[in-house]
Amino acid sequence: WVMRITDYSERLLEDLDSLDWPESIKISQKNWIGKSEGAEINFNENNKDSIKVFTTRPDTIFGASFLALSADHPLSKDFIKKKDFLKFKEESDKTGTTEEALANAEKIGYKTNLFAIHPFIKNKKIPIYFANFVLMDYGTGAIFGCPAHDQRDFDFAKKYELEIMRVVSDNNSKNELHEAFTGVGKIVNSGFLNGLKVPEEAIIETIKIIENKKLGK
Repeated sequence: WVMRITDYSERLLEDLDSLDWPESIKISQKNWIGKSEGAEINFNENNKDSIKVFTTRPDTIFGASFLALSADHPLSKDFIKKKDFLKFKEESDKTGTTEEALANAEKIGYKTNLFAIHPFIKNKKIPIYFANFVLMDYGTGAIFGCPAHDQRDFDFAKKYELEIMRVVSDNNSKNELHEAFTGVGKIVNSGFLNGLKVPEEAIIETIKIIENKKLGK
């Protein structure tokens, strides 16, 4: 008999505070449960199937330059007979699943030659990759890559020569980035989101717009 821990994750998190455990153990347990808050956004793949993406930073949507999927994502069924994909998946499975392993591993991807339609930028197509730093059991097994503001995405974009568009500025930094900018500031280069404060104000407003336009939740 197997108990699905994810079904009870919220209750586990709440009850941790009532336990007479050392604080370090509680923190470890909270990290293991791994609660993340954000948004699910639907990206249409070449105006066909919809790919549901989970992100904790929906406010950086205008900086999205690629989608990255887990090698175990349902879309992989269309590539499972390709030798080069199987080789990529074998390498990807060696990466490990811990936060440290994913952060330190060399970023490798498999180009699908498929494209997603950006939900807010007219006529903008975003390449779809499988990537070894995306896990199927986190979120939806799919992310949008915003290289300017996430170091993993930055490393991946540099390797595969993908666009890096800055959408958060602290007014002190130049637009050219030598590493991902993960600090606070205001939204730029993002149309109707420009000027919103990062992160709280911008995230709340972006999710509101996504839900109003029925692009996600």
